[in-house]
Amino acid sequence: MLAANGNEGMKWARAELNGELPRDRVSAWLEELCDNDTLLPDEKEVNIGTNDAKSKDMVLKHLRAYRKSTAGTDDWPPTTAFDIEHNIDTGEAAPIMMRRRQQAQTEDLVVESSANKILLAGIIEGANETWGFSVVMVKKRMARALNKVTSKDVYPLPRIDETLEAFGGALLFTTFEF
Repeated sequence: MLAANGNEGMKWARAELNGELPRDRVSAWLEELCDNDTLLPDEKEVNIGTNDAKSKDMVLKHLRAYRKSTAGTDDWPPTTAFDIEHNIDTGEAAPIMMRRRQQAQTEDLVVESSANKILLAGIIEGANETWGFSVVMVKKRMARALNKVTSKDVYPLPRIDETLEAFGGALLFTTFEF
């Protein structure tokens, strides 16, 4: 349970971490937080996956309340209006430089193009450091519905690197199909 008591007659505010706040309290809080009368430029296009008017109204109030958290440009990824710098504390660890991962030429072009976009947008900056890690591309999952109904194999494929190590110093490898 969280509790806060402000000065000048502010009331106690409580919220349970593992429960839901009543919708009317959240709505009232959002009304106090910002101007909810000014519509968003593309508000008519917002699709939250439900036609419930109360739910859509609540989501729109949240979006209106935090409209200034992004700059509203078409940059990718969207630049934030906050000036935030990330620092990763590695303590006294020695710098790590990993080899570049092997990937398809088309993936190389996507990585280079994306890096140039965010470099030009000022989101990242060039560096010549002793730390280095490869970009890992993750494709958007399109088969979620299929994956939900597919039964999982209890005997997954063996790891390829372990299988190749098992061959040892063999010079010949064959398979027979019956």
